[in-house]
Amino acid sequence: MIQALKLGEEVKGTTGDNPWVGCVIIKEDQILGRGATQPPGGFHAEAAAISDALEKGHSLEGSTLYCSVEPCSFKGRTPSCAEAIVRSGIRRVVAAIRDPHPKVNGEGFRILKEAGISVIEGPGAQQAEVSLQEWLDGHRS
Repeated sequence: MIQALKLGEEVKGTTGDNPWVGCVIIKEDQILGRGATQPPGGFHAEAAAISDALEKGHSLEGSTLYCSVEPCSFKGRTPSCAEAIVRSGIRRVVAAIRDPHPKVNGEGFRILKEAGISVIEGPGAQQAEVSLQEWLDGHRS
């Protein structure tokens, strides 16, 4: 989770109205892929990490994805990250915090759980809250 949070911090200020999220995919103690939220219209962190892993020739079957914020659940400028995770073969998602966006706010976790993916919320939450405070203040009601 620490690596995911660091990746997010590296793109702070470049993500438009999106949170600066970092993501790492791991299997058997090996990092398969890394990603961070790209500028508006580009990949979200989860999609970037999936793409990175696949470009390196890795299978994601049975892997664990660590991300600083709950994967998005709706299609906007980019496809749903939760649905991309479901299609990828990833079996567990560990997210530091829930996305307070009204179109997400637990919906990404619901999509993952309904697909049989294990979801763990909370590891790294304190660090994520500090890192994303500015964005969170503008998105929580």
